[in-house]
Amino acid sequence: MSDEVCVCKQSFDSLLCFTQSSFGFLTWMVVCITFSMAHALPTKSSCLAVGPEIPDFHTQGELVVIRFPFLEDAILYLRLLVDNSTFHISHSEQHDLQNDTVRVIQRGRSLWLLPSHPSDSGTYSYVLSSDMFCITGSISVTIYETGREDLDMMSYPVSAQPDTDLNISCPHIKHFIMAGSPQWYKGFNVGAFPLISTRYKREKGNLLTITKVSPEDKGLYTCKLKVIFNHTHYNVSRTWKLQVLASAILYPYITTPVNGSMIESHFGSSLVIQCKVLVGNQSYDHTEVTWLVNGRSVDSSYLSERAFQATRRVLPNHVVVELVFLEVHEEDTRVELKCVAQNLSGKQEVITQVTLEDSMTMWLVVAAVSSCFFLLVMSVFLYQLCPTSPKRNNYIRARQNSSF
Repeated sequence: MSDEVCVCKQSFDSLLCFTQSSFGFLTWMVVCITFSMAHALPTKSSCLAVGPEIPDFHTQGELVVIRFPFLEDAILYLRLLVDNSTFHISHSEQHDLQNDTVRVIQRGRSLWLLPSHPSDSGTYSYVLSSDMFCITGSISVTIYETGREDLDMMSYPVSAQPDTDLNISCPHIKHFIMAGSPQWYKGFNVGAFPLISTRYKREKGNLLTITKVSPEDKGLYTCKLKVIFNHTHYNVSRTWKLQVLASAILYPYITTPVNGSMIESHFGSSLVIQCKVLVGNQSYDHTEVTWLVNGRSVDSSYLSERAFQATRRVLPNHVVVELVFLEVHEEDTRVELKCVAQNLSGKQEVITQVTLEDSMTMWLVVAAVSSCFFLLVMSVFLYQLCPTSPKRNNYIRARQNSSF
């Protein structure tokens, strides 16, 4: 007669034990730990969790496009075929966004607010799914009432060295049809005034050039733009907060992350680390920014299956390259992550590391494994107490339960 053991399959909702023949002790432990660890991965309802996205901030009454850049990076990295997929967006406060189909419109994998209201503030979660995959994520959006904006949260930081030229831009205009030229203001709202100095030049498109930046130029710069969507006019805007550096620095200069810093994360969660490089008066195209893992490129490192270097983004006077972890594992805390920036002016390297925060997930894993050990002991103990039934009685009971 073969041995019988009770194999445990534990989830956060239930505990199921079933009988399986010919399971040895080692096999039993592998099954228990596998089921336990599976629930520590960054999944939600069997979907891969990405993000969360970088929070977004706007003023009420403007046209707002809510997008999910980290999701788009994951689609490209995983080479997902999304033609036959479904994309659903939900709001943390409004259970059904589809009820307001005139003002809230979903276009592809983005959501348009026409226009935005303070009540739109909250967390927007999405699920992208097909027969082959499922991805979920979220973004926090805050819509401030007019006159009650938090400028530190809303404004985009930018820095420049004295006597250099700086380009800053309006909102992304590729989503809109412009209904006029952008209007630039120094300051914000009531305290703003039009830029009329000869040092402020409106370049083609949506760029503003500040020539020979001086300490007096520091502060807020707001671009206001009128756009047309579905034959209706809307306002969009963007505010930059300029910091003028007090002393000369060597380029390229990595402003984020700080050398020797520790980036906190949770086991099994996704993580995005930005490398933000100030290029000065050098060309963006000639500035290379690369992430290295223990001295190797991300694609050739042990992280190649669950991390990637995202496509570089160009901001005013900066280049940003992100290192994206789809999952953070414990061994990631023991590696050296290095951002390397290089152009004709020189080279700079910054080293950072990942550290894990204490999380409830780890305690759940420990509890699950401990439960497996306990159930193993109990199953062996109960098996020893159970008398072995004669084969003859087993045969009679089987005949009684048969359909013949």
